[in-house]
Amino acid sequence: MKLRTLTVGILSAIALICPSTVLSQPSPDGGPRPGFWQPEAQVDLTRDITLILTNNTGLNLEYGDSEKGLFSLFPGETANIIIRKSNRTGDIANIPINVKQGTNALTYQYNVDKKTNVVTVRITTAGGSIPKDRSVYIDEQGRVYSF
Repeated sequence: MKLRTLTVGILSAIALICPSTVLSQPSPDGGPRPGFWQPEAQVDLTRDITLILTNNTGLNLEYGDSEKGLFSLFPGETANIIIRKSNRTGDIANIPINVKQGTNALTYQYNVDKKTNVVTVRITTAGGSIPKDRSVYIDEQGRVYSF
């Protein structure tokens, strides 16, 4: 019994210490890689980014803005989020979007205007209750993801 407990403890410690590949890592060069974690769009980080959320779900949504809090987005409405250019080396933006009081699956379609650095995100239902897209995420390379 002591040997079994010791073995489990050692294996747990090794698992915590040894780095391992995580499925949700973007590719280092930004190119497509097999798997679900693919960039949906690209933005220019040397300029401010305008993120326009459009609710085409027919459901009440809520979205988060790390600088300002949680907001409602009613059916047919749009919301503008300004992401200021900065010299951050880490994550640029993470905007969670969820159905209020429900578990409907959402999906996002992106359109980027490269001249104005505006990203329009059309939010629709995906059918079912298994979450699909729950957040718009912009990384330090300007890659835009849904996860």
